[in-house]
Amino acid sequence: MSVGELISREERPAYVRFERRPMEDKAASIREGRYVAKDVDFALVTPPYSKDCVEYKVEQWLINMERNVRDGRIPEKWADQWKASYKSWKNGQEMPLSGTPIKGWGVLSPAQQATLIAMNCLTVEDLAIINDEGLRRIGMGAVELRDKAKNWLASMKDHGAVTVQLAAMEQENRNLSATVESLKAQVEALKSMIPRQPEMVQVGREPDISAAELLEDEPEPVIEEPKRRGRPPKSQEAVI
Repeated sequence: MSVGELISREERPAYVRFERRPMEDKAASIREGRYVAKDVDFALVTPPYSKDCVEYKVEQWLINMERNVRDGRIPEKWADQWKASYKSWKNGQEMPLSGTPIKGWGVLSPAQQATLIAMNCLTVEDLAIINDEGLRRIGMGAVELRDKAKNWLASMKDHGAVTVQLAAMEQENRNLSATVESLKAQVEALKSMIPRQPEMVQVGREPDISAAELLEDEPEPVIEEPKRRGRPPKSQEAVI
């Protein structure tokens, strides 16, 4: 692992699970003269990639957690996640994980998933930043598994950004379409408010006659021969 990866690697919260155990209520036992038990909730805390498990009564664990948040030892969001997990457990629900569960992650085989879950590497995010102790516990192929997780998360981040952009564009298109439809409805409403104009009645008139038609009907002028005065020529008299 490079120095840059060590510097930029984000710490992961410890894995916390809960158990309910019967314990003697000494005050009640003394008072009633018999053994009286009561249920006590325990928080079992395992650091990431570690085999160690520390047990606390939930009441004390919650107090310690609030103190660690105030002192800056742990982020407040971790405390919120653990509280939500405890609430889900008390309600009989499956505790939520902080990330994508390893169980069911199709990139790994069922055997690889079981190995990681057994060592409390429960999410893809945990695997992507697994420490040296965790790599040693996985054994052969650990670096390859870590790289698969890192590459998968990087691709999901890129796809997520594109998905957000496409969703925003689709919403903008829907808004524009709604605006256009609203404007169309307003235009139609304005049209219905305009009074209808009465239709103009065309008065009949004489058909237009062209100049050519006028010239065709006019009679051609008759040219008369000029009358001659005096006696006709001798030639004409002889014929007569």
